[in-house]
Amino acid sequence: MNITIKSHHVNITGALKEYAHKKLEKVLKYFDNIQDVILEMDIRDNSDEDSRQFAAAIVHASQTVIRAEQASRDMYAAIDVVVEKLSQQLKKHKEKLRDHNRKPSAKIVGGESDTTSQKLAKPEMGEDRLYEQKPMDIDEAVDLLDERKTPFLMFRNIRTEEINVVYPISKGKIGLIEP
Repeated sequence: MNITIKSHHVNITGALKEYAHKKLEKVLKYFDNIQDVILEMDIRDNSDEDSRQFAAAIVHASQTVIRAEQASRDMYAAIDVVVEKLSQQLKKHKEKLRDHNRKPSAKIVGGESDTTSQKLAKPEMGEDRLYEQKPMDIDEAVDLLDERKTPFLMFRNIRTEEINVVYPISKGKIGLIEP
């Protein structure tokens, strides 16, 4: 993990830099795939003494970018709050990834417990499907889109073998998205 500390209108002392580094390294325990962390410190010119010291951090991790900021009377306190916010957001992101990667449990259709008779329940799709599995040309896809009255239709283009999307634009005009 690469930690970058930037400052605007503030001289970073060795103690402040070491403190920020030490606090930001604690973020590693919440998420493994952090590429870099950028901490920006600033002293703002505003009349409110309680929010002059400003700290903001950006974490670049796999599949996400997380940002936290805090204004305070003390730069050390602002850094503490920023690290706490980052930790909470990284925990939440890690839980989201973990929950997303879990596979749903298989359901047994029928009453038999024999492994050869176990079947996965296949959800039935109505006529309002947004993806057509059989390859087709663009004209067929447009006809199917009109027939189903859906906001868009994904299909495999028979000519290019790529996934395409057709969607109505306005007054009979159709849009096409190709890779």
